[in-house]
Amino acid sequence: MKQKQRIKQIIIVLAFISLFFIVYSFVNDELNEIIRYISIFVFALTIGILYMFRLNEKNIHKLWLLQNRIKHWNTISYRVKKAGETAFSKLPIGIIVYSDEQKIEWANNYAKEIFLSPLLERSIENISPDLHTRLKVMNEFELEIYGKIFLCRVLPEDNIIYFLDKTEVKITEDKYKSRMLAIGILELDNLHNALESYDAQERAKQISNIMGVLGEWSDNYDIYLRGYSEEKYLLVMDRSQLVRLMDDKFSIIETIRDYCIKEQLRVTASIGIACVDIKVNELIEVAEELLILATNRGGNQCVVKVDETLNYFGARTNSHETRSPVYVRVKTETLTDLIESSQQVFIMSHSDMDADAFGASIATYKLVNSLNRGAKIVFDENLIDETITNVYNIIKREYVNVLDYFITPKEALDKITEDTLLIIIDTQYQNLLLSDKLYKKAKRIAIIDHHRRNNNAISNYDFLYTQSSASSTVELIVEMFQFLDSEIEMTSIEATWMLMGVIVDTNNLMYRVSYRTFNVLSLLQKYGAEMAKVQRFLRENFDEYLKRMTILNNLEVVQGKYGIAVCNDEIYPRAFLAKIADNIISVNNFQAAFCIGRIDEDEIGISARSLDEVNVQVIMEQLGGGGHFNNAATQLKNISLEEAKEALVKQLKKIEDGGLTTMKIILTKDVKGKGKAGDIIDIPAGHANFLVRSSQAILATPENIKQLEKQQEEKRVEEEKHLNEMKELKEFIDAHPVKIAVKVGVEGKLFGTVSSKQIVDEYKNQHNVTIDKRKMIIENDINALGTYKIPLQLHKQVTATITLFVVEKE
Repeated sequence: MKQKQRIKQIIIVLAFISLFFIVYSFVNDELNEIIRYISIFVFALTIGILYMFRLNEKNIHKLWLLQNRIKHWNTISYRVKKAGETAFSKLPIGIIVYSDEQKIEWANNYAKEIFLSPLLERSIENISPDLHTRLKVMNEFELEIYGKIFLCRVLPEDNIIYFLDKTEVKITEDKYKSRMLAIGILELDNLHNALESYDAQERAKQISNIMGVLGEWSDNYDIYLRGYSEEKYLLVMDRSQLVRLMDDKFSIIETIRDYCIKEQLRVTASIGIACVDIKVNELIEVAEELLILATNRGGNQCVVKVDETLNYFGARTNSHETRSPVYVRVKTETLTDLIESSQQVFIMSHSDMDADAFGASIATYKLVNSLNRGAKIVFDENLIDETITNVYNIIKREYVNVLDYFITPKEALDKITEDTLLIIIDTQYQNLLLSDKLYKKAKRIAIIDHHRRNNNAISNYDFLYTQSSASSTVELIVEMFQFLDSEIEMTSIEATWMLMGVIVDTNNLMYRVSYRTFNVLSLLQKYGAEMAKVQRFLRENFDEYLKRMTILNNLEVVQGKYGIAVCNDEIYPRAFLAKIADNIISVNNFQAAFCIGRIDEDEIGISARSLDEVNVQVIMEQLGGGGHFNNAATQLKNISLEEAKEALVKQLKKIEDGGLTTMKIILTKDVKGKGKAGDIIDIPAGHANFLVRSSQAILATPENIKQLEKQQEEKRVEEEKHLNEMKELKEFIDAHPVKIAVKVGVEGKLFGTVSSKQIVDEYKNQHNVTIDKRKMIIENDINALGTYKIPLQLHKQVTATITLFVVEKE
């Protein structure tokens, strides 16, 4: 390098010398020209050599940079390769490469640890059926493998699966969820009215006894319970405690009911509980709304909201009449104030207007007119049932002045203003309204209905009056007349139409009739209502009669107690289906009646009726409908008649397990599958009557229950001790899985199956706990590697879960 620099310096010196002689030769003419040319040549040569030197230095620098870059790249490549090797072999990320036939071609060490298997050449279906199934439909999912939770990510184009252990995250999430706050409000329905006639000492005793029942229940489930009145109690718990209550199906509702039956009190319990990740004050508001929903559905039930899901428990009895005169008066005054503050009032019912909706609309029209406010009934002659069609035809011939009461939906839509009050009658669901557009445009809304509310009901209202214990919406409105300061002017025919609404909705006073119903009927009679005219309005024509008889002729009896009639594929009015259901329930020994028929081109209707043994409202709710305890319906879209029938029968089969019947008996003998002597059981009424008639049981009357109290208390203490022991055993079994190593063949397939005896023996060897194999519930053969959850029935109230790891024997 030094020699190169010395040569470069010499060349530079020569360049300057030659340049000097060139300049000097031009200044001094005496200098020989040969010297000039030699100087020019030497100068040019030195410049060229210097340029070559410079060019060479640049190339050398570039080469140096390139060498450094290659060296750097080689270092990164090595490190990346090292990182990949480390990730494949040491990091806790499982990697499996599989063929198109789902046979494992390669797996890293961590994946082998996850599956406790060498994995190579094994079929994915044999090592994990769940993984095999999900690979076909999902690219990212969670999977439980031998007691741990893994996030699985699939690269389908490369046939690669990555497994990331999320067990700790999942445990943390579950712990957070289980400790999420839940707040509830429990209300004792009708307590004030039920104890009204009691003296102070007896009243205090009954309240103390009920509080004792509630206190024992809250202690058993570690719930904070605090009463802020005799009728209302605050419940505070976490989500895990709420799950236990839901698993128990809120037996406290039945416990309160049983106590009150024994004491001859018409008291039930309604509960609203909210478990949502929101502020505490908002949570209490949601709980209050749920309680209102429970009471509006008839009480004696619990409504639970977990996250965004609503769950219903109870509702196994018909609702008690809880309206007091004071309550009705307050509702009347509130509605009156709302009407008087409005410029005009529109009254709208549901589509396919029936007798109750029509009669209630007329009653509301009269109420509004008495307050000197203009009212119109939103009416569409194309959206009324056959009965109201007959009435409307008579109106057009004989009562033309009544036509002034009506307004079409289109006209109402044009005339509605911000000061218009829309009163919705006989429904509270947007999808059933006569005009959805009118509802959406209304700014002020009142609702009067006698159907049970659920979470789909209209929530943006200024006034709500729902009582599922009422016979009809007509009853709710006419009852208000007595609390008005002004007189109601009504003709005889108008009173008759209102009476018709009550008669139709009670099936000739068969359903939901209370003393209040008869008070309303008496008042309507004073206005000139005539039963004979009602019957004439309700008469059917001969062709309809023949159709009804033909359908009833093909009646199908399910489980010996449910009558199901299926119409042919014609389109029928909903009222026609209701008549057939009414006919069926009037037949002896039927607990519930159903009529299935097409009500539109793509819609099937089911009308349901019962007396006091089956809650058809709950059955219809399961199919997307609703109604009352013994009078309900639903509509199913894009489904055939046969499919609708199958869906209904499926729900009826759940009755035996779901406890929709209400008859309680005391067994006097051991009855296989039902209980032992002295047990108080709640079973389908038909079977209960059989046991009573055959002297295997007696009715669970208050007197009979009292006779068993001492024996039951002794038995309860003994059973509680056994129950606690089983709960402790459940906690142990749930927390201690058992591992069974088995030999596998080609592709990881088991030789034979894992038997219940093997599970029992291994559990004894590994945990020194003896399990009764007869109490294990193994639904399918255990013939593959993987994790299995096996229910173990330790007690009728306690089911443990054995976690079984079937692994490959080394």
